[in-house]
Formats: sequence, structure tokens, C-alpha cells
Amino acid sequence: MSDGAPSVLFEADRGLAILTLNRPERRNGMAGDMLDLLLGHLTRIATDPAISVVILRGAGSDFCVGADIKESPDGVRKQDYRRIAGLYHTSTLLHEMPKVTIAAIDGGCAGAGLGWAGACDFRFASDRAVFSTAFLKVGVAGDLGTAWSLVQAVGPARARELMFFPEKFGAAEAERIGLVTRVFPAAQLHAETERMARELTGRSSLALEMMKRNFLSAERMDIADYIDIEGARHSHVVVSEGAAEGFRAFIRGSGG
Repeated sequence: MSDGAPSVLFEADRGLAILTLNRPERRNGMAGDMLDLLLGHLTRIATDPAISVVILRGAGSDFCVGADIKESPDGVRKQDYRRIAGLYHTSTLLHEMPKVTIAAIDGGCAGAGLGWAGACDFRFASDRAVFSTAFLKVGVAGDLGTAWSLVQAVGPARARELMFFPEKFGAAEAERIGLVTRVFPAAQLHAETERMARELTGRSSLALEMMKRNFLSAERMDIADYIDIEGARHSHVVVSEGAAEGFRAFIRGSGG
């Protein structure tokens, strides 16, 4: 962050919001008001009908390397965690808000940064991305839902390995274990991520919301209960004008 710029930048255009962690001189390490600002932006986005897709990324050459312990080691350990407990629900919002969330990961992604990335629906990485849970290296157990998100992404056994043995690993390994789903050359990461996000913003926002809700329900329900609620949502979407236009466009495109 320089020249008094905020530690989280926000921009929105045609259904897409981009949130940029903005402390590049500290590799976007979490410090100061970053948590407060991110929570505020996400809270507003969650109820904004004009936004259907969110990209979370870092300024400069890194995503986020976790808490900025070097800036204030005593402050990190002595901060009032009761006060900031609610701020950790930035990860809850990234995972549960009725918007599609995408982490665009370049360079370092560790600790809290991995928690935020893991909470997103998609993780796209550059070929120079480097990952680590990092928490045990500084003697803490983890925050921002990192263990929970890793279990969802890579399974409980691999998640435990990543948390208890916090070695660094690259984009190819992250893709192999399913932590990320796309790897792009570093120079193309943000353009490709935005291209894919724009593909989604071109879809029905109601269908996107209901599809995301379906996945959230699938995490919690057995199949019989899930199918009941999935069917209700499907019926709701099918009768919408967005679905009607989607059917018409499909027929036009297929020459039917």
C-alpha cells in the first residue's frame, strides 16, 4: 500500500466485482484494517443485485502471504481476538454469499491468504504461485477457515498433511491435488480469470445464485433432502424470464 491507498481496493462493472488486496510492498500480508475493509466490501457485495461474480486477487506479484508478522510481531500475538472474531467471517462470506467467488492466485499464497483462497468457489493460479499453510511455522493452529476449506478441496487426509507439515508447494502440485482447478502463465492470470468471470456474468444471475446454493446444500444434506430442495429451486429458475431467454438463445444457437 502506498500514497495512502486503502489496503483493499474495490471495483465493479457489468456484474463483476474485483477486490484487490493492496499491500504489495509487504506481499499483501494481512495487517491494519485489511480485515475490516474486506469484510465491509463482501458484506455489501453479498446483497448487491447488480453483482453476480467476485474476483479476489492481490496487487503486485503475490496473492497474500498471511498475517504480516514482521511488521508487528507482538501485535499479531496480542491483538484482541474476541474483537476480530467476526472479521474472520470474511471466509464465510466468500464461501456462502450468493455470488460466484474466484481467487486469482499469483506468487505467494499462505496462511490467511490460503484461508481466503480456499473459501472461494474457484481457485485459479499462475504458474509461479507458491502455497503453504504456514501456521505451525509460527506456532499457531490456523484461522480464517483454512482447515475446513482444505478438507472440502482436497479431502481430510491431504488437508491434515498440508496443515501439520506446512512445506511450500507450487502450482503444478496444487492442481494435481485439486486445490486449484486452472493454472495460467503469470502474465495471463488476471486476464484469463476475468475472461472466465465474464463468461459467468453473461449467464442468468438467478441460475448462478441457485446453482451456488445447491452446492452449499449438498455439503450439508443427504441426497433425498437435497433433491427436494434442488427441485424446488429448479422450478423457481425454470419459470423465470432469464430461463426463458436462455432457452430461446439455445434454440437460436442450435439452429432449431
